[in-house]
Amino acid sequence: MRHAYLIIAHNEPEILQILLSLLDDERNDIYVHIDRKASFGTNILKTTKSALHILPTHIDARWGDFSLVEIELLLFKEAYSNGLYSYYHLLSGVDLPIKSQDYIHAYCDAHQGREFIGIASHATQSEIDWRSQHWFLFSRDFKSDNLLKKIVRAVFARLQSLVRYRRTKLEVKKGCQWCSITHDFVGYLLKNEMLIRKTFSHTYCPDELFIQTLCWNSEFKNRVYESEDEFEGCKRYIKWVDGVLQPPVLREVDDMINSSRWFARKFASNNMEVVQEVLKRIR
Repeated sequence: MRHAYLIIAHNEPEILQILLSLLDDERNDIYVHIDRKASFGTNILKTTKSALHILPTHIDARWGDFSLVEIELLLFKEAYSNGLYSYYHLLSGVDLPIKSQDYIHAYCDAHQGREFIGIASHATQSEIDWRSQHWFLFSRDFKSDNLLKKIVRAVFARLQSLVRYRRTKLEVKKGCQWCSITHDFVGYLLKNEMLIRKTFSHTYCPDELFIQTLCWNSEFKNRVYESEDEFEGCKRYIKWVDGVLQPPVLREVDDMINSSRWFARKFASNNMEVVQEVLKRIR
């Protein structure tokens, strides 16, 4: 069965091209969304074995905003319309596989039908409610230093809490946005696009909510590969320290390669020593 790789890219074109080279396999098709703010063109991106689809639409992605969900839906829709894929792997442009394509395809074949979705079992209900049950103003500016917008947003959210406003009765789950999911589940997401928009627009980091929530409130819940270990569940090697995503370092390459995870992030062109070591090991 063929796989679709869906990539959200906004910088690091050198890393992006290395990622494409590692996914370049006759069993794969690759779909790439380039952020509107990106400073590089698409002519530098090449594959020889995989069909490469550069989306013509370029959305201005903002951290924490529904625009990231828009991009994911756009990628899912484009790939879903082109064929029946066994798995759809959602990646960022600064991810790299830490397993070979033979390994990933064989693992998916052996666990066909499982949804590789990260669910943060440690997340508190108060955190999930704050993220999902409020209508946040200026959601495209969560990272803005504009003090007035911050104050107005916080006051409006507190007022919603006081009147016990709730946006959805669904059991909301959160977790890593990067996932590997089946054709059936992608179809289910697209079928419920209006519900996704109604439920998650103007929430806080909806890209970490909508896939987990729709899965958990459907028959697909029983297909989740692992629901207790978030990063084992999505097969991603991701390291957070005090809420900050840590880029891979050279001494971690052994741990990455020997882990059960398929992909790692967040690589950078200013630390190519790590990238080259990963390339040497998986090739």
